[in-house]
Amino acid sequence: MTVWRTRGHRGDALEDLILLTNEYYKNHQYALIDKASTPIKVVEIDQGGMITKGFFEKKSTVDFVGIVQGIPVAFDAKETDLKSLPLYNIHAHQVDYMKHFTYQGGLAFIIVHFKYYDEYYLIPFELILEYFTESKKKGRQSIPYKAMADCFRIKREHTGILNYLPVLNDYLDYKKSSF
Repeated sequence: MTVWRTRGHRGDALEDLILLTNEYYKNHQYALIDKASTPIKVVEIDQGGMITKGFFEKKSTVDFVGIVQGIPVAFDAKETDLKSLPLYNIHAHQVDYMKHFTYQGGLAFIIVHFKYYDEYYLIPFELILEYFTESKKKGRQSIPYKAMADCFRIKREHTGILNYLPVLNDYLDYKKSSF
């Protein structure tokens, strides 16, 4: 049986992997990172208490928000079958949220799974903003795989987790040395 995912559920496998990883981090007291929920306005509930009608009250921000050893983090999870990450997968309100989050001293980024290569990367907000800004000026409409040389590769551990904390440390070191 084939299960077709809607456009909004394309990254569910990666999100599930990150949820598993975040649970591991919490249990070992490395970090506390939660899945950000999108506020839903309930309009109708059936007699059994099941929500039968509702709508999103506002646009979501990013997929995950939390704290790692005193450092606030906010990030989104993206998957692509392509050799690049299409920028239409990154929404303007998400970039705006990450910009404000970074301005307040937090780390913002995207974890992307390039399924074609079966590789995972942490893409720093600075690189996202650079490509996003250029795309609005009719520039390139995706972040190419070759740009991952400027990013941070995440290794999947034998335990099954996607251990992104060491790479997050590398990103933090990069930010400290750049400014």
